[in-house]
Amino acid sequence: MNIGNFLLESSNLFTVYRWNNNPAIVRFSESDNIYNNLLLSLFVFSDDSEEKLVKILHNKIYEAIPKIVLSDISLATKSKIEEKGKKLWDEVINKTYKEVESNFDSNISPKLLIHYTFDEETEKKVRMINLLVAQKEASINERVFPEYYKEPKIKNQTKIKNMDIQDKKEIEELANELLEISTRLVTMIRWNKNHRNIKSSVASHTFFVFLISYLLALKANLQMKEIYDIMIASILHDLPEAFTGDVISPTKRKVSGLEEIIGEIEKDFIKDWYIHKRVLKEKVKKLEKYIYTPFENDYGAYVKTSDLIAALIECSLEISTGNQNKYFINTFKSIKKDILHFSPIDISEIIKEIELSIHP
Repeated sequence: MNIGNFLLESSNLFTVYRWNNNPAIVRFSESDNIYNNLLLSLFVFSDDSEEKLVKILHNKIYEAIPKIVLSDISLATKSKIEEKGKKLWDEVINKTYKEVESNFDSNISPKLLIHYTFDEETEKKVRMINLLVAQKEASINERVFPEYYKEPKIKNQTKIKNMDIQDKKEIEELANELLEISTRLVTMIRWNKNHRNIKSSVASHTFFVFLISYLLALKANLQMKEIYDIMIASILHDLPEAFTGDVISPTKRKVSGLEEIIGEIEKDFIKDWYIHKRVLKEKVKKLEKYIYTPFENDYGAYVKTSDLIAALIECSLEISTGNQNKYFINTFKSIKKDILHFSPIDISEIIKEIELSIHP
């Protein structure tokens, strides 16, 4: 399995829904959940070393791999399985990694299929981030369906309350601010004016861009600093859309000067969001260049290429599932024509694999 086929398989995360045996007013996909984890992790660990942050973010991809193969299993069911046969469940997970390893690009799999471990305090913070993201999902849906979400919400709250952790109050404040914004991206569907068979939110798309850019960085054998820049820019490249909505590129370029004005508006919205919030102010200032100009500099070429590959795959999913809207066919052709001009490395094999999913 080369990168293109792995990415096509990974698009399953768009339609693997969490809490899937419960009704919901906001349906969080697995890719939405990973994006929220990535965003909160970035801010919580933004003052740590570049290498540490890269490894923490890397683990989010590593931990998602079994879900690509197995689909989602509810936390309650997983807990019961582990009670009755933990070794058996561990075998299932290990087998999924071995399946991916045996089929994946042999030059990249040793770099991808690694799970990093950290000191106890860092591991506790990572667990707390997972709990806070799940708590946000449960809290939103509990408002309408308390009979389904009250119990898991209380269990989550108890786990968070019992955690003895440094900077706990600050992490909770960051979660409140960031997840309020990122949930907007979960509810924003891309290509919204067109019917879609397989919908992806802006949050899901952002996770996918992060995944693609990381794989391209591994393929190119980049240094830690370059991978760090690529990761951050990928996570933040669509954050302004939480404030402006999804303004598509053809609209921005419809009239000369409009794209520049929208860029100024994005900065105004972001500044209004963080300027009076102590917990956000210094962190956002440190990350501003990645928010406002994610496609510039050397790392920007990887993020832009990944953004286009993600869009190419979204179009391919529509075409391969029988969507007759010519918009996706034309957009696929347009992206395929333009993408090689942006890419800093040879991605022709990835494009061929994506194309084969439409015309096997």
